[in-house]
Amino acid sequence: MVESYDNSQLADIARDYYLSKLPITQISQKYNLSRYLIAKALEEAEASGVVHISIISIKSSVKRNNQLETNLRNLFGLKEAFVLKDRDTTSHDNEQIVDFAAHQIQNYSKAANEIGLTWGTTVLDTIVHFDEIKRPDLSFVQLAGMSLRTDTPHANYSLIQRAAEKFEAKSYVLPIPLYILNQTAHDLMEKEPAIEELHKKYQHLDLVFTGVGTLASMESNRVWGKLQDQIFSGVDQNKVAGMIFGRAYDINGQIFESVEAKLSGIKREDLLNTPIRFAIVKNKFKTHSLLGALRTHLITHLVINEAIANKLLQEAEKFN
Repeated sequence: MVESYDNSQLADIARDYYLSKLPITQISQKYNLSRYLIAKALEEAEASGVVHISIISIKSSVKRNNQLETNLRNLFGLKEAFVLKDRDTTSHDNEQIVDFAAHQIQNYSKAANEIGLTWGTTVLDTIVHFDEIKRPDLSFVQLAGMSLRTDTPHANYSLIQRAAEKFEAKSYVLPIPLYILNQTAHDLMEKEPAIEELHKKYQHLDLVFTGVGTLASMESNRVWGKLQDQIFSGVDQNKVAGMIFGRAYDINGQIFESVEAKLSGIKREDLLNTPIRFAIVKNKFKTHSLLGALRTHLITHLVINEAIANKLLQEAEKFN
């Protein structure tokens, strides 16, 4: 019931409606509430003082830059952009970003049955900040093959398992390498019954979330670093702006199809058919990679801070 919402939850709904200008239909889907209950929540937010219409201010423990959010939505066609105001230190910024991202993803998860995720430190940090709730009807699905980091051999499995454990949900692991260089072997693997089951799930995802990678992150991988020239055969690696969902792309958002052909995991069309696609970036040195990623149109929702947003806009101007 709306009456059980605390001020933080009311502030989220009010901010979405008054500042982010989201339609009530979209807010209803986000929080898995009827339009009537959303309207009641807005009334309660005003009555309780969470919203002051006269000065259009919304009380919230997390401060956001509404102008930057609007600029990014318009520039990149995002459904939602969350730009958190900078904190005193980088560690505080990082903590705030992943905590806020976890909160937003959990809001959207209320109306979801299938959630896809990749791997990486940012994804793991987001999972750590999930609240523990019971959702036995929910499934977490691994979107791309194993990264095969030899220093953490069970990282992929434990990551998706940890997400499922937070919700007491089900998990589906993709137990094959991220890249398969032999095209015949790659195509045959796709036809394996266990892999086909994952591909069926990819067609019905409600939400996915990921970080954004750089070519340097591949170079640091003990397995893929050795095979990098084979993975990027025929590609000018100087033109690779970054990596997202295992895919390499240039600064204009063009995906290198020869690399994508070696990828094990979700197909591009299934990604694009997933309605909510979160990207979380907490490192301002990834803005070049983020710019290219946004131009792939594989991202619909973005969580960053002011420093990253401002640098991103500078990059967009530079590489217009």
